Amino acid sequence: MTSKILFVGHDANGAGAQIVLLNWLKAEANKGKKNYLLLEKGGELLDQYERYATVWVWRKGPNNIEKIVKKIPFLKREDRIDREPNRTEMERMLKDFRREKFSLILGNTVASLSLLQQLQGMRIPFGAYVHELNFSLAMYASEKDMHFLAQKVSWVFGVSEQVCRLLVDKCKVPNERLLLLPPIVEIPKHLTDRGNQIREQLGIPKDAKVVLGCGLAEWRKGTDIFIRVARQVIRKMPKVHFIWLGVGDNVFSAELQAEKDRWDERDQVHLIPRKLDSKPYFEAMDMFFLSSREDPFPLVMLEAAYYEKPMIGFKGSGGISDFLQDFPDMLVGYLEEEEARDEILKWLETDLNAQKEMTLELKNRSLEYSAERFLERWHNMGLK
Repeated sequence: MTSKILFVGHDANGAGAQIVLLNWLKAEANKGKKNYLLLEKGGELLDQYERYATVWVWRKGPNNIEKIVKKIPFLKREDRIDREPNRTEMERMLKDFRREKFSLILGNTVASLSLLQQLQGMRIPFGAYVHELNFSLAMYASEKDMHFLAQKVSWVFGVSEQVCRLLVDKCKVPNERLLLLPPIVEIPKHLTDRGNQIREQLGIPKDAKVVLGCGLAEWRKGTDIFIRVARQVIRKMPKVHFIWLGVGDNVFSAELQAEKDRWDERDQVHLIPRKLDSKPYFEAMDMFFLSSREDPFPLVMLEAAYYEKPMIGFKGSGGISDFLQDFPDMLVGYLEEEEARDEILKWLETDLNAQKEMTLELKNRSLEYSAERFLERWHNMGLK
């Protein structure tokens, strides 16, 4: 395995791929390895990244002139929150990189490919860890980026089987340079009993069943599907409650709230902003619903499995199928909402003891994505 890596991320926001990278850096640091990370932009995870790596940020904050301009009231709408490094700043960073003598520059997500291309003069092999499917590829990568990925990147790692197939079929990445690398998840060290507290806060009766969905409310996550299925399930099982954890200040969250307001007279759908600590919500649930249209390999699925609860997801939506391929009763046809409704009802009506063997197997499978197993897979790839 390559000995010294410069990781490259597109930002430090708290989304799935960035959390995978954070977990990776933390796992390596816990083994005594020194890490190095170049970010195109900062974000909420920056302080945590800096705990486990030496970090450079490519795009800078406003320079002194811009700070003065910001104080002019009628120009505030034109504030620049970041900028490209100037020549001196760029040369300083490149000098740092050359001094470290990296053996691999590894981009995390296709959104980092544009920054990788600015480092080609260093003549160091490139790798790319791809966490995207069709929609995100089109949004975050240009044709130039895709050409660079297929022609110039020495090793491409796909986070799931579906991502790997897409990289071959659509992006023309050669099979011999493509490797499957499932994600790393931080497994809770212990369970708590805070689920009952969440139920009390939300006014959910003790005898009510709870279905949880989780993720930033957006088209890919299928939040519109989630609330439609919730309505169908509630019609059949009037006491059930649904929780979506991850609403924010965006149009999808607003649409979700508007849909809830139209019919949820008994307040059985709970729309919760993203929480730094999501564990109590997983402890409060009876099952997990993965309503995603497109999800390369959702970490929340692994978290749900760890809590030994059944789940439902759509075939062909990404890494969900990879994880649940041996659990056919937890996969339904792609975007088949009525089928999802029926399977949710079936699981909610199934005796807990009857679920136990299968949900314990789910938990054991989630442990295959622990830090130890991830590092073992990575170091056994034999890259030189």
